[in-house]
Amino acid sequence: MKRTTAGLLAALLLVPSLRAQNVRVTGSFVPTAAAPIVTGLGSPVAISPFAMSPLSAAPSLVPALAAPALSPAFALQAAITPVPVGAPAAALAAAPVPAAAKSELPSGAPDGALTPVKAATPVDGWAKRFNFQPSGQVFDGSRAIKDEAGATFQAVPKGQGAVRVHLVERAPLAAQKPVQGTEGLTGKALLDALNQISGKGHKERSYSEASDYMFAKADHVIINGVSGVVDAYSGIFVPGTSKEGGDYPERGDSNGDGYSDGQGMNVEHTWPQSLFNKALPMRSDLHHLMATFMHPNSVRGHMPFGVVTGNADYENKAGAKRGNGVFEPPDAVKGRVARGLLYFYSRYKDSRMFGRTSVVFWNQQVELMMKWNRQFPPDAFEARRNDLVEQWQGNRNPFIDDYTLADRVGADAFRAGNGPSRGADAVSFKPSGRSSSSRRHSGRGYSRR
Repeated sequence: MKRTTAGLLAALLLVPSLRAQNVRVTGSFVPTAAAPIVTGLGSPVAISPFAMSPLSAAPSLVPALAAPALSPAFALQAAITPVPVGAPAAALAAAPVPAAAKSELPSGAPDGALTPVKAATPVDGWAKRFNFQPSGQVFDGSRAIKDEAGATFQAVPKGQGAVRVHLVERAPLAAQKPVQGTEGLTGKALLDALNQISGKGHKERSYSEASDYMFAKADHVIINGVSGVVDAYSGIFVPGTSKEGGDYPERGDSNGDGYSDGQGMNVEHTWPQSLFNKALPMRSDLHHLMATFMHPNSVRGHMPFGVVTGNADYENKAGAKRGNGVFEPPDAVKGRVARGLLYFYSRYKDSRMFGRTSVVFWNQQVELMMKWNRQFPPDAFEARRNDLVEQWQGNRNPFIDDYTLADRVGADAFRAGNGPSRGADAVSFKPSGRSSSSRRHSGRGYSRR
């Protein structure tokens, strides 16, 4: 009986050693019991947050922290998890890039067109703090972080189970599509044709409906199996599945601008609402709307876009700036902003709302918007969004389908004053949509760190 008992105890003590032959160990670091678990990749796999590649060799990112004392059996169980035979290769496969996405410029691209690939601020310039959890849902250290359109993100580990994820490279360029009805046209004739084309099929929606669709569908992305929204002005990915902008809060000061947008995101109108009295259908037209954190949205206000020279009075780590009377968006969305404004002017230039303030706002930006459109052509994210907006709103942004249309129109034709604008009418024109205070996405609140 004693021999039998001794043999049984010896066998039990050998179990961890036998299991250790079929596990994956992340380096020499032994995480605590709170180590994140990879989900959405097949069978759960325990990982070390320090297996991720940081943007810079910051001392705080080196795994020098001492793990709490654990019993040998518990420490081993926390550090490793069995991996089913044949699972890793399939489970850790990189997300595919849409076949329609092209890595080269479309044929017929204007001279000077560039492929925008990096954020305006060097990656090692990002702040080294603040995050969301758990990191294992997005990145396990074994593959690139990409969304379904092919954009590349960087994960910065912040400690046990924490990470910040931000955009560093846009998706591949989109394939150019012909726009019927524009063949052989240039100048004002082309602009007038685009006025009709951009409005074809447009179904007016309420602002609340548009906001819901933007957060739940149009601006929604999936990064390595995790759903969420990327703030256009900060490049920060916030996980979630909600249609409410308030459900996408900034965790700490993720964009490094000195503020924490704990109340989440709201709707940015690239053509300011104040210039058309918040009237429909302009206010709910998704082709010029973007999801942004509340503070950068408020900082921009109704300023025109431009290039900030000298000292900026606002700046975040993605490259957004404010100074000398203009707001400069990050390189990653400059083309998107330009095509939103080009669309808006082409679509609504003859509307009653297009008054003196809109003329001043637009005319000072015409050449710059054409330049940004040329330098930063549409990527696969924009092309996909154009499709999603058409499915819901009924019309397309022709400058996303064929961004060369802008140069064919030309700055002279684009400059307001060549068409029937009625400045006085805009002052008395009453909006048919809800006021900004009636919708939770329209707030301008933010919390200061």
